[in-house]
Amino acid sequence: MCIKMSKNIKEERLRWIKPIYYKKIKLVDVAKVCPYSKRSLERWLSNYRKYGEKGLEPKSTRPKSNPKETPIRIKQRIIQLRKETKLGALKLHWRLKKEGIDIHPRTIGKILVRS
Repeated sequence: MCIKMSKNIKEERLRWIKPIYYKKIKLVDVAKVCPYSKRSLERWLSNYRKYGEKGLEPKSTRPKSNPKETPIRIKQRIIQLRKETKLGALKLHWRLKKEGIDIHPRTIGKILVRS
């Protein structure tokens, strides 16, 4: 007897979800023999119902933004001051502090390097 092995994650998930989707077997029964958790099967089934096979593809869990990132207006002000005065990070820090912008000198240095 030959068993077809899954080539990727989507096929593996589809292999476990199809019998449940077509009501050949109950989710609880599959969860007993499946190496994945019942919650994972429920989530995959829900995604399969909403989006079809596309919903079973793994998605990135990487954050899409950094909540502590320096605001763009401050970055632009730092770059503008640098072009006007040609000062280093520490002296720009002092100037910005007089303007009411409190930012660490190392952060200013990093912004200048990236620009």
